[in-house]
Amino acid sequence: MSIKENIDFQLKTLADEKYRIFSQKIIPTGYELLGIRMPVLKKLAKKFSTDNEIEIYLKNALKSENQSYEHIILYGLVLGELKNISIETVFTYLDPLIYKFDNWAHVDSVVSALKIFKTCPDEAFTHFLPLKEHNGEFTKRFFVIFMMDYLMDATHIDATLKHLSQVRQGQYYVDMGIAWALSNGIIKFYDKTIRYLEERSFSKFVHNKAIQKSCESFRIASATKELLKSMKI
Repeated sequence: MSIKENIDFQLKTLADEKYRIFSQKIIPTGYELLGIRMPVLKKLAKKFSTDNEIEIYLKNALKSENQSYEHIILYGLVLGELKNISIETVFTYLDPLIYKFDNWAHVDSVVSALKIFKTCPDEAFTHFLPLKEHNGEFTKRFFVIFMMDYLMDATHIDATLKHLSQVRQGQYYVDMGIAWALSNGIIKFYDKTIRYLEERSFSKFVHNKAIQKSCESFRIASATKELLKSMKI
C-alpha cells in the first residue's frame, strides 16, 4: 500500500459522522468533509511525517482530484511536523497548498502548525508579502494570520500594524482575521495598536470587531474595555 493509499484509508476509517455534521455548521467549504477532529489529524500527521515515502507524498498529493477538507489540512500539518527541513523546501510545498484553501480553518490550522516560521520570520514575511495584494480571500487571510502568529512581537509590531492597515478590506474572513490580529495587538502592544484605532485606519466593521474581540478578553482591564467601547464608530 502506497503512502497515499494508506492516508486515504486512514482518513476514511477515522471519519466521524456526528462531527462531520457539526463541522458543516461552522466550516463553509467546497471540499468534502469527512469529520475528523484536529487532535486526530495532528496525530496522523506526526505518524506520516516519518514515513519513508513522505517526499513522494508531498510531491504528488496536491495533484489528486479527490481531496477532502481533511486531506488539505493534513498536508499542511505534515509539513509542520517535518524535522531538519529548510525554509525553502517548506515554501516549495506550501505555496501551491495556500491556493487550495477555501475556508478559515484551513488557513488558521496550517499557519499555526508551521513553527519553522519562528526561526526565520523575516524571510517568511518577505516570501509571503505578495499575498497582501492577492485577490483571494483566504490567501490574504493567510498573510494576516501569519503576521499575527509570528510577527506580533516587539521587533515587528510597528511593521505588522502598518501592513495590516494596508491589506484591502471588504472580504469577511480577511476582515475577521485583521480584527483578531488587532485585538491581540491591543492586548500585547496597547499604545501602538490603539493609535491605529484612533486614526481610524480600518473599515468600520474591522474597527468595531477588533474592539468587540478585545472586550471579550480576560486579559484586558475593565476600565480599558470601557474606553475601547467608547471608541466604537
